[in-house]
Amino acid sequence: MKYNTVVLITILITAVLALGISYLISNYFFSQYSFYKMIQLFFAVLFLTTFYAPIKYFLIKYLDSEGPKDE
Repeated sequence: MKYNTVVLITILITAVLALGISYLISNYFFSQYSFYKMIQLFFAVLFLTTFYAPIKYFLIKYLDSEGPKDE
């Protein structure tokens, strides 16, 4: 599988996980505050930056993708 396809799949998986987890955390803990959407955005960015690299590594390893090619 091509590297660009793996990166797009990784971004999609990470975005869905990050937005879902951040929504649950902000609604459960911070729904009574007026700035809970800002907290949701903070958690979404935190989870996106935390889980992007491990998910990409996992997909590259198990989908037998070659790494980025320098031309």
